[in-house]
Amino acid sequence: MRRRSTWMRSPQQVLLRRALFQIHLWSGCILVMYAIVIGLTGSALVFKDELLRKLEPTLYQVVPVARQTTMDATVLRIENSHPGWIAFALRNFDKHTQATELLMRPATGGATPNYRVVSFNPYTGEVLLDRLRYAGLLGLLSNLHVYLLSGETGLLISGWMALGLLLLCLSGLVLWWPGVQRWVSALVFHRRSSWRRMNFDLHTVIGFWTSAAFILVIITGLDFAFPRPLGRVIEFVSGHGYRDTGVSLDAIARKPQPSGTEVLTLDQAIAAAYKALPPDAPPGYLQLPSRDGLTFRVTGYYRGAAPYSHLVRILLDGHTGALLASSDTQDQDLGSRLEQYSVALHFGLFGGTGRLGVAVKILWVVLGMVPALLAVTGVVMFWNRKLRFLVH
Repeated sequence: MRRRSTWMRSPQQVLLRRALFQIHLWSGCILVMYAIVIGLTGSALVFKDELLRKLEPTLYQVVPVARQTTMDATVLRIENSHPGWIAFALRNFDKHTQATELLMRPATGGATPNYRVVSFNPYTGEVLLDRLRYAGLLGLLSNLHVYLLSGETGLLISGWMALGLLLLCLSGLVLWWPGVQRWVSALVFHRRSSWRRMNFDLHTVIGFWTSAAFILVIITGLDFAFPRPLGRVIEFVSGHGYRDTGVSLDAIARKPQPSGTEVLTLDQAIAAAYKALPPDAPPGYLQLPSRDGLTFRVTGYYRGAAPYSHLVRILLDGHTGALLASSDTQDQDLGSRLEQYSVALHFGLFGGTGRLGVAVKILWVVLGMVPALLAVTGVVMFWNRKLRFLVH
């Protein structure tokens, strides 16, 4: 009871709090540059789609006309013009006034995050834009935010540093508690004569009010680096099961029947995908069979849903177009559905396309700038507490 009373009234006297302060202080020093970079790049990427529409308007102003070529002929021509590259997927072929994207990877070396994206007019086959995924300023920012410019290794490093940010955020919440007599005052910023006190208030008040959103962004960011472990955590917290939709799709798939017929053309595969998918979840991504593969992997996205939150994944027989397996997020348990919202929550895309959506995105842009503010005010506090005594 005495310890509880001390924590409630004078937490600064509690030894555990002092130890937690040291953890918060030194982990902040270690993560300061990472927090600034990850926050500012995240802010820049919130309106990425809108920026791309402004920078490359021709990709979103395709005029529907009579088809002058087949999808196979266009893909073959693009492959022939890119020696050393192999097409592995089509994207956005469901959007009638937008360019279709052909995704290509190096013929040697396997999959790479920095694949090539060739945008073309689906009616004429004309190539409108040919670039690497992480080319240009927006590509650089995306690469830095997700992979720290270091591929899969950078993604893992970022994941562990994000865990450090989570510890920093949680410890900061505990350290914020000033005692039962002063907690109301600690919720608001007060103008004071001492600039040191104003700096302290900026750090603690802004840190407190943004902590919930930061925890959400950090946890959803961890899904990029540690999808399986995070899925298990969600399963434990929600009390419901979790399954990786990509893995489960292969597990339940029926084997393709032996066939002497040729592999379906891309137009035939797309037609089969439209037939197999729900009408309100048209195909938006089609993974081409490997050279010796027998299946097309297709993803359909439900209209009106937050990006990547509600979708259907299917496997089609590469020779007959028969449906071999299907996995719909609407049929999944709560844990799996929560995990699907990671992208929309992380980048502030869950507000839709109206005014609410714009407001949420603006809020997320501001949120991404807060780590820089907390880092600066934290460094100033560190200087006041530690370094100035060493200097003098």
